[in-house]
Amino acid sequence: MLKRVLQRSTRLYSTIPFDQKPFPFSRFEPCCPDLQVKKAENGFIPCQAHPMPVVLGKKIELKEEMTGPSGLRHVVACVGDGLEWTRAKVETIPGIMQTIMNLENYWLKTERPTIIEDNDMPVLKTITDKPSTTEDKVDIMLFPEFKLITAVDPLHADKDSRFYSILNSIWKNPSLPIPDINELKDIKADSIVLVCNHTRRDMRCGKIGPLIIEEFKRVIQEQGLTNVEVWGTSHFGGHKFAGNVIIHQRGLGGHMYGNVRQCHVPAIIDRHIKNNKVIKEIWRRQVTPLSIE
Repeated sequence: MLKRVLQRSTRLYSTIPFDQKPFPFSRFEPCCPDLQVKKAENGFIPCQAHPMPVVLGKKIELKEEMTGPSGLRHVVACVGDGLEWTRAKVETIPGIMQTIMNLENYWLKTERPTIIEDNDMPVLKTITDKPSTTEDKVDIMLFPEFKLITAVDPLHADKDSRFYSILNSIWKNPSLPIPDINELKDIKADSIVLVCNHTRRDMRCGKIGPLIIEEFKRVIQEQGLTNVEVWGTSHFGGHKFAGNVIIHQRGLGGHMYGNVRQCHVPAIIDRHIKNNKVIKEIWRRQVTPLSIE
């Protein structure tokens, strides 16, 4: 089964609509380089228009290969300003991620004969600072389906619940459709931008992420894009490639970018969100395919 999943991942990769037009920036390149400052050993150059802490810029990895294997699903828990943000590992504090981890451990004990072994993390799980629609509960966003599970108890999930049934389906085989998925609510936005701003995990994303979020919101408002949401998200790997961004978009799937800085945001919005093109120069990997059928 692992072979079939990896073959499917390879086919999906071959269909990614990479932009044939060169991106105007290389990795972490500034739009207005400060030529009075000597280039750092790692290649970092400050930007006159978009300043950031130089000490952090010098710790960004700009040369190492940052592309990785494609994923299949992204499960995103909307916790708002929940206590999960106070920990480097969000699953170490009582909350939805710890609950999911405990459920998965239970599932592994009871369903082990059917799992896909040695798979390279086809399912990504993160939290976001998007508030839940219900007080004291959390909402769960499912990608690539753009579906929403509302009012999930963050501290307990019954084994007979719809939430556990969905997780069970994903764990059994993430490459298959979730049964009765259309019964869930649709996510209203056509594009969800998730920027790592997990300060407790790493200061690079913790400081650079909020600057990128602010710039995304500014440009989106300036251009009157009403179907795009931007939120902070927890660690999803590769802090050394900050800024790290995931964009889920209807008709395009989910894609991860690295070495993003504020200077790149208008071009990312133009190329990716408005013209449905994936930017190869800063691309890290496919988080989810266009759809799972």
